[in-house]
Amino acid sequence: MSTRPTMADVRAALGVPATVLPDADLQRIYDAEDDSQRRRLKLMADDDGNPLADVPPAINQAFIRRMQREVAARNLPLGMVGIDSEYGAQRLPAYDALIDELERPYRKQVLA
Repeated sequence: MSTRPTMADVRAALGVPATVLPDADLQRIYDAEDDSQRRRLKLMADDDGNPLADVPPAINQAFIRRMQREVAARNLPLGMVGIDSEYGAQRLPAYDALIDELERPYRKQVLA
């Protein structure tokens, strides 16, 4: 188990300087992705709903990957990539196999 990555850890992993992505923007992305991941996964909160400080390393890696995707998508108009490629524009996929692989053992099972 390990602690949640700090903003400095995330910035180092992303390799994006503060001149390109201000701290306020990175904090907003961090908070949104943290909330999203905590809502989707078990073991992210105790029985009373309080966030846990210690999380598995796979969850932290998936969190950083989520941050990378969000930061990369910031400058894509309408989520399209390869607009000028010979095969035409493609949309940015919503599904990321690596995130799914890392989070699958911890995902909350929802039954109707």
